[in-house]
Amino acid sequence: MNEQSQPDAAAHDAAGARERFDAARERLRAAFAGLDAAISRRAERALEQADQLAEHSALQDDRSRLAIELDAAARRARALEAANTEAARRIERAAAAVRAVLAADARQGERSAHAGASAPDPGERSAYAGAGNPENPSSSGEP
Repeated sequence: MNEQSQPDAAAHDAAGARERFDAARERLRAAFAGLDAAISRRAERALEQADQLAEHSALQDDRSRLAIELDAAARRARALEAANTEAARRIERAAAAVRAVLAADARQGERSAHAGASAPDPGERSAYAGAGNPENPSSSGEP
């Protein structure tokens, strides 16, 4: 080999090494960019998971609260049902008592009406006596 071709070869080797270095550096930059993107995606997923866990926890808390409220409402409904049944029973007893009083009063009124028809009260007799009452033969029919 000649002396002139050695510096050209060395320059050529240096240029090739520089190109390989630049290419490796670009691959490294691309790898770092990919790693950075993967880390960002992972961080976003972690935040989404944290949000989902918080939402899940809130939903569980709401579910527990609603279950407690539902149990309380069911107890109140049963108590109201029992009170309603008791009130209906008392109203029926009161209505039966009122019907009994009305029936007794009606029977008393019937007895009074029958008693009045068979024996007129004294005020009615004296009025008929002076007017020629056919039921009273002793009346003369003259006032």
